Amino acid sequence: MKIIATILALSLSALSAQDSFKVGNFTFKPEKSWVIGKTSSHMVKAALNHSKKNGPLLKFYHFGEGQGGGVEANIQRWKRQFENGEAKVTPENKTFGNQKLTIVSMTGTYMVGPMMAREKKATPEYMLLGAVIPHPSGDVFLKMLGKEVDLKKAKGDFEKLIASAFKKSEK
Repeated sequence: MKIIATILALSLSALSAQDSFKVGNFTFKPEKSWVIGKTSSHMVKAALNHSKKNGPLLKFYHFGEGQGGGVEANIQRWKRQFENGEAKVTPENKTFGNQKLTIVSMTGTYMVGPMMAREKKATPEYMLLGAVIPHPSGDVFLKMLGKEVDLKKAKGDFEKLIASAFKKSEK
């Protein structure tokens, strides 16, 4: 009976733990506030939802060495996804461990719809949280979209997730 109880306890703890995943040269370890999502295209290397299965979606991209543009190119690309290319943009240069990176917050009316669609739905009070993590083997890009109120709550977890890739493993 003790063996069954032990196996059950171990299996339940395994269900609640999140697995780490690698994007580019970085390995991320999500906390329990993230739910592993499904990638929607070959360009998306990983996807996570915040808090619940249908929570705000965070996508990870890595295109390889010299691909994907840098910080400014992505800020401009992301900004164009807002109505009339207008968004309040707040870039922050951060350092986690020895890694320098840029986190970007954008708020405004986001144009929801497929990338190449002519008709998109204007969605006010939306937010984009993005990050560009530079690396010689190719930058890693994170992009999270959702209602501004939800993403403001998720920002701390977003930064913790990024920081997880730069924590030294404990021995």
